[in-house]
This record gives sequence, structure tokens and C-alpha cells, in this order.
Amino acid sequence: MNKLTPDDYRSMPWKNGAGTTIEMAVFPEHASLDNFVWRISRAQVVTDGDFSCFAGIDRTLALLSGQGVRLSVNGVPHQVDRQTNMAVFPGDVRTHAALINGPISDFNLMSRRTVCSHQLTYREGDMTWRLPANTVFVYCAHGAGRLTAADLALGLTDQESVQFSSDDNPADWTLESSGAGQFYCVQIQAR
Repeated sequence: MNKLTPDDYRSMPWKNGAGTTIEMAVFPEHASLDNFVWRISRAQVVTDGDFSCFAGIDRTLALLSGQGVRLSVNGVPHQVDRQTNMAVFPGDVRTHAALINGPISDFNLMSRRTVCSHQLTYREGDMTWRLPANTVFVYCAHGAGRLTAADLALGLTDQESVQFSSDDNPADWTLESSGAGQFYCVQIQAR
């Protein structure tokens, strides 16, 4: 298990060059945009535009801040806003984003569909939540929380995360939060 702070994340240009993303985790470590198995990032989106194309990749996009975005995924509409927090779609079809009342910050999860599948879960407020066994990453978007297991405890605050390794058993860990904590949990399932 590895705790990560914003200093550990990597800033890099979008694949299409139209913006910048913050890569928070990638597998395998140091994989490129062309050969990752799964990838977790966040980005600021300040103008309408087309998404980068990622062949063979499935995506989930979740809203971190702002009013939201309307996606057209191969002509099919998806809205990501405060009520509908996320959208799941293929990363290799034409996708256009139209912002709703200004810039947003988003959380992106991508996985290579021939190798694995992914699931993104959002939790907020008061909670005591035992992590699923196939959890690979927990991100504290806002607020604070604590991961506990047996006699171990690890605090998380704004924009910090935990990445689990293949040697860890995330199901041994419980996430506890009160008040305004907002968390994203990434699960990866091998095919």
C-alpha cells in the first residue's frame, strides 16, 4: 500500500494536446498513454471540445467540481452533473464535451477492455465502509477520512490517495469519514 499526495502525481498534456491532465496512478508503473492496463487521472476542463481517442479503452468520468458537462459519445448523450455524478463510455469512439455553465474538474478512470474491467464508486459524508477486495485506489476528493485495518490507521485529506499493491488485501481496510468527506474507490477486475 502506498499513500500518495499531490506532489506524487504527474502533470502531462492530454493525448490530443488540448489541455493538461494530472496522472495520479497508472499500471504498470511508468506505462505510456499507449500501453497502460489501467490509468487514473484528474483534469480541469475549461472549454468545450473533443476527447482524446484511446483504442481498446473503457472510460469512466466523474465530476469533482463545477456544474457539469454534457457528453456526446458517438452521438449518444450523457450528462455528468451534481445529480448524475459519472458516465461510463468507450474511449475509442468520437466523444465531444460541452460544459454546463463554466469550467469543471473531473476524475478519469480508464482500463484496457481486453485485459480488465473497472468500477468507480463514489461515497460522501458520514460513513464506515469496508473496501471491496479488488480495490486498487482510493481518492479523497474533499474533506478528510481515515483508513483502518487491525491496529493500523492512515489518514487522508484533500487530494490525497492510497494505491494498493497486489500483495495487499483491501478488504481488510475500512474507510471512515464524517461530515464533508468525498471519496472515489477504484476497483479493477482481471478478465
